[in-house]
Amino acid sequence: MRFIILLLITFVSLFARDNPFFPSDPNEIQMTTRAIKSISISYQNLDGSIAHETLELNNKIDWHEPFVISQKQVSMTENKKVMTSKAINAKFIKFSPQGKRMKVVTKDKLLRNFMLTNPHRIVMDFSRDTSFKPKNYSVKQAPFKKIRMGNHDKYYRVVIELDGQYQYKLESSEKDLDIVCY
Repeated sequence: MRFIILLLITFVSLFARDNPFFPSDPNEIQMTTRAIKSISISYQNLDGSIAHETLELNNKIDWHEPFVISQKQVSMTENKKVMTSKAINAKFIKFSPQGKRMKVVTKDKLLRNFMLTNPHRIVMDFSRDTSFKPKNYSVKQAPFKKIRMGNHDKYYRVVIELDGQYQYKLESSEKDLDIVCY
């Protein structure tokens, strides 16, 4: 009996992969790039020597856009328009996305805020005794994807879904809140 078990273990180990934590197909490996520090290029000169150049980027490339390599000289400090999406008005709260910021204007008191994952989203509870049907708004401006609202007993909840993993901070004034994703 021991011989059969030993033979079975030996047979199974012949078909095991070297590292079971990596996919068997290298094309299945996916990388998530968030902070691009530099790009290195190696090339061969006419005399046959190999040269290397490194371009320091320090996160100046927006990871939402595709990467394109071109021979055209492009300045990294070109004027880049900040895309602003249309403001979203609910009866008692207004959302205005501007780049990686979202301005939230309401007279209601913020009770609490926190982050949830899968998908990444910011959750905020505001004080108001109200009743309304749940609402969904599509934002489609990176990093914001959707805004959902629903009411509870003595408060309502706002969920802002993000398109990736971010940290956020709230900057508040008397009239509004600014959500800044970074």
